Amino acid sequence: MLKKIALLLAIIMAVAFFPRSDNQVEVEDKITVREWKVADSKAYAQDVVLAWADNQYLCLEKLWTKESNWRPEAYNAIKVMGKNAGGIPQILGMSTQTPAPKQIDRGFAYIMHRYGTPCMALKFHNKKGWY
Repeated sequence: MLKKIALLLAIIMAVAFFPRSDNQVEVEDKITVREWKVADSKAYAQDVVLAWADNQYLCLEKLWTKESNWRPEAYNAIKVMGKNAGGIPQILGMSTQTPAPKQIDRGFAYIMHRYGTPCMALKFHNKKGWY
């Protein structure tokens, strides 16, 4: 990912600082670089979003490893507001019989509603010991 970003920055600098002729730029080491197009912007944005998503997944993986070790049958016998926490995300009132994909969907919904991102939920969990 960093190599892609470095290459894109090199392309941007080449396009911005070297004279153009017929939409082509000659760089000192004889590499021809084409002009930046709309498709390049879209590809770059997609790379940034995918990198963000990868980072968010790493936070989610750490969070739910701490909470349940990703076990759908995980159960916390300590009651909070009269309910036990269960499942992969350890959500209050969630049954351990709930299918794992539904547990994950509910966990995502909770995180996005309350914290906005998995990394923000992990940050909160690291400070408080719960989320």
